[in-house]
Amino acid sequence: MKKILIGVILITFIAAAWTLTARINKVDQNPGIEVIMDGEAYTELKSLEPELDLQQLKESGVTGLAIYQQRLEDFVERGALKRIEALDIILGGEQLKAELAAGRIEISELENSALFAVFSDSLWQQINKLAPELKADYAARTIKTGTYNFLYFPSWHKNLEDINLGYNESQFKEAKANDLKIAFRSNNKLNALSALKNNLELLKADYLIFDGEEVTGYPDRLDQTAALMQEHNLIFGNVEAFIAAQAGAEKLAKLNDFQLLRTHSMQQEEVEKADNQEIINRYLLSVRERNVKILYHKPYLKGDQLKEKNLTLLGELTSSLKKEGYLPGSAETAPYFSNSGWDVLLILLGVTAAGILLLNYFTAFKYEKLMILLLPTAAVAGFLFLSSGREILLRQITALGSAVIFPSLAVIVFLLEKKQGGENLEGGLKLAFLFFNFTAAVLTALVGGILVSAVLNSSEFIFKINDFRGVKVAFLMPLIIISLYYLFQPGSKDLRHKIPQLLESVIKVKHIILAGGLALIAVIYIGRTGNFPLLPVPAWELTIRSLLEKILYVRPRFKEFLIGHPLFIFSLYLSVQKRKELYFYPLLMLASVGVITIVNTFSHLHTPVLISLLRTFHAYWLSFAVAAVFILIYKFFTNLYKKYYLVGVK
Repeated sequence: MKKILIGVILITFIAAAWTLTARINKVDQNPGIEVIMDGEAYTELKSLEPELDLQQLKESGVTGLAIYQQRLEDFVERGALKRIEALDIILGGEQLKAELAAGRIEISELENSALFAVFSDSLWQQINKLAPELKADYAARTIKTGTYNFLYFPSWHKNLEDINLGYNESQFKEAKANDLKIAFRSNNKLNALSALKNNLELLKADYLIFDGEEVTGYPDRLDQTAALMQEHNLIFGNVEAFIAAQAGAEKLAKLNDFQLLRTHSMQQEEVEKADNQEIINRYLLSVRERNVKILYHKPYLKGDQLKEKNLTLLGELTSSLKKEGYLPGSAETAPYFSNSGWDVLLILLGVTAAGILLLNYFTAFKYEKLMILLLPTAAVAGFLFLSSGREILLRQITALGSAVIFPSLAVIVFLLEKKQGGENLEGGLKLAFLFFNFTAAVLTALVGGILVSAVLNSSEFIFKINDFRGVKVAFLMPLIIISLYYLFQPGSKDLRHKIPQLLESVIKVKHIILAGGLALIAVIYIGRTGNFPLLPVPAWELTIRSLLEKILYVRPRFKEFLIGHPLFIFSLYLSVQKRKELYFYPLLMLASVGVITIVNTFSHLHTPVLISLLRTFHAYWLSFAVAAVFILIYKFFTNLYKKYYLVGVK
């Protein structure tokens, strides 16, 4: 029966790996990248370096310019609008006073209203196009006189400073003159949606990147935003959630049929504190490991020689991107991608087979014929989920099951079930024992990771519109399962005697210290997991990460090659008798971390599959060297103990 279950798992694994090849070809291997310069930052930089222009930035690697949707207050600050007071009208003369009176504006009414003179022809054009919406929503009127053009609000409140009126026409013209792509930055303030509609008719944008904590149209008019994007062939620049979590982004992505490009940016404060190499490394990491396609760039705005400094940075960034095979200026969206519901059902059967195998180890295979009935039961349940339109939930449940079951199997089968340790073997047998069992454990966890990645193999998960649920559970549950097996060994011992015996155990101070150490490890372990870890990454670790990325291209995870994997090998080295000692339990928990993390690596669907495989491979081979150090230290202190302490006791 065990062979049948293993056969089901292997067939499922082969099918799952095959489905991932389609994703690699259609989604992962897209070399195009855009480097979009922030328009507001460019304006500020140009004020500091007047000789700098977009042509020079383009030659250094910039492929597009981000132009913001401008609020009334923005135009006032730039001098394109000026609020007119009663005194201004009086000083303007009788003709102006008469022209305004003809437009039903009296000086006495300006106390609770607002009159703005428009000093920009392009802004006046944009306001006139927006006039019907401004009149309908705010009773605003446009007034043209022989002297000035005016925008009038009969009822004024300071909040109306957030009304969107247009965009920076001069920036747009300069960008188009230099054949740069346009990324339009739209907010969600007041009349943002109507302003977006009018602005898009005046300018031809390529990308839409939202400004602020909400996408335009959120919460109840997202369908209109999506319709505008489709009408104007706009690609959604979806800012990574840990940079700026924008409400409504997930729903808009679905409505827009996933025509999006992942977008990464640095805050201005971060840019000013970093040097060229740090910025380039961060950009390259986002492109390489998170499939980012738009690098939203903010230039240096502090210091000397800003022109040379920024052009050098962009030039080095472009060279680095090309060196790694990326093509600046040619980003393309991936078509909607998803494997079928039948693929999901097949993967569900593979995960179920692994679950049955795990249960059999807990029952010493006493009920294996009865447990095999779980396979058709899972198939029926999966079919009902698909039939009722709950495919996303089925994918998430199956992925979580795989993330819990396979690491547990890896530790139980290839460590705890072993009746001997490398310490008891000689020469080549010892090396073969360590190599075979550790490799088998890694491959078992890798199968689980591939199944997780395959069952979540759709655009919803790849672009993080839907997430792998239960990240913390996937880290903790295998440790609980492994602990239960180690402490109780339910398949080989009578729990009716084992549990009371354990409850009657004497608790010593060393046990309390041990428990405290485990609790600390658990806090660090859980605090460092997930996309938003509770514990920060220390500076020394960031330095080592950067060094490893330079040497290996893809950095292996610390929890694997420095902790989990080497301690797994070391645990295999220890004799079976020593594995029964109390001190082995915390070692076991740490040894389990590596195989758990392998599966977690493949739950990061935004990371290209080949990158995850390379990361896992690097952690695998590096761990042998670290494990060798652990074993040598152990043998050194063991020899000292035998030579001095035991001799003294005799």
